[in-house]
Amino acid sequence: MPERPARHTLVWLSAHADWRADVAAHDERLAQWFARGWPAVVARRAADDSDPRMRLGVPLPPAEGKQRLGVRVPLGDIVRQQAPLELAEVRLHAGVPADWQAPLEALDRLAPARVFGAFAWQAVTGLDYVHARSDIDLLWAVETAQHADVLVARLHGWELRFGRRVDGELCLPDGGAVNWREYGGGSRQVLVKRVDGAGLALRASLFGVAGLPRRAWHYGVAL
Repeated sequence: MPERPARHTLVWLSAHADWRADVAAHDERLAQWFARGWPAVVARRAADDSDPRMRLGVPLPPAEGKQRLGVRVPLGDIVRQQAPLELAEVRLHAGVPADWQAPLEALDRLAPARVFGAFAWQAVTGLDYVHARSDIDLLWAVETAQHADVLVARLHGWELRFGRRVDGELCLPDGGAVNWREYGGGSRQVLVKRVDGAGLALRASLFGVAGLPRRAWHYGVAL
């Protein structure tokens, strides 16, 4: 059986995919979405979720209420998958507001990152997701606690400098991910998210296991 894609992976479905909306009233909008050839994104499953199908999400733009439509689909109906877009690619997209150009260039210099959320969906679909109060959502691969600590300090500095907010996750060597702001808060325990659930872990243990497999898109480098 093919490996289940990681969270935040963009996936495209076959023309005859047996997808099912979590809410039946969303069927028509989802059918329109997939007919345009647009992807869905791999979402996190609950730990006690017994449904063997993939859990996906389709986030709609602000003009449609910023709804996130849930979808279930058999793994075999996914015909293409792609890692989240690189920040270096997204910041050059024609739809990025002019007043975001300098902040994104500076952010890109801090560390290679992958993009999800509004900026990514605007680049993928051409629809209007980004507005004056938008945050940017990023993923960074971190290999060590020192690496994570340096990155967190730099992100706080970026927010102070530009008066904007960056959200996102530090992607750990074992495939889990933790919110960068929560990690930077210094709590003894942090919430670690995985494709098959989420749970609390000791902050000090996050980098304690070496040699585990890493997702190929982590840190924007093929591993």
